[in-house]
Amino acid sequence: MSGFWNYRVILAEEAGKEPLYQIHEVEYTSNGKVTNWSETGAAPFGHDIEELKADAERLKSAFAKPALKVVRQARGYELVEIESGEPASAEPPAGVQQ
Repeated sequence: MSGFWNYRVILAEEAGKEPLYQIHEVEYTSNGKVTNWSETGAAPFGHDIEELKADAERLKSAFAKPALKVVRQARGYELVEIESGEPASAEPPAGVQQ
């Protein structure tokens, strides 16, 4: 079973600190359920200016999807959509077998 990943905006909330939004990599199962996300925010990089520009463009794709936040559950943490409170998910891209 193959999975996929994409960039998502995630809100980090910590008691006594200002909220912080960052773009993170989020991994999914082949049916679109979140399995993992990067601990630190993503930053564009490249071996030359053109690669850096292309990577920065890929990061922008995060803004086309609902923003997420981390919610503590009885067993671990879960990503949920800020607006709806629903568990985060994503449509598999073309070519990912379900």
